[in-house]
Amino acid sequence: MSSTKLSEIKSKIAELQKEADDIIKNERIAIIKEIKDKIENFNITVEELQRKGKTTKSASTKSPSVIKFRKSDNEYWVGRGPKPGWVKDVEKRGESIEQYRVQE
Repeated sequence: MSSTKLSEIKSKIAELQKEADDIIKNERIAIIKEIKDKIENFNITVEELQRKGKTTKSASTKSPSVIKFRKSDNEYWVGRGPKPGWVKDVEKRGESIEQYRVQE
């Protein structure tokens, strides 16, 4: 590849990068305006924006998961998420996890 060809490519890259930067600059202005409008229309506070997770329910009002399977005081499972080791061991032995179901 000749140096002339390389300089042409670098020139095109610079032009395209400038175009991309201009597009981003213009779209950012519109997006920021849209976000500000929504913040104002919905009375969203800075605290709400900084909060992690759901904004409709605080962590303190979340009810604890109900234990559905229990082998001992330290070995239990709520039936959701990854199975703990003791559950996997029970299944490896060919036993049914149902024998450990907590009666309501």
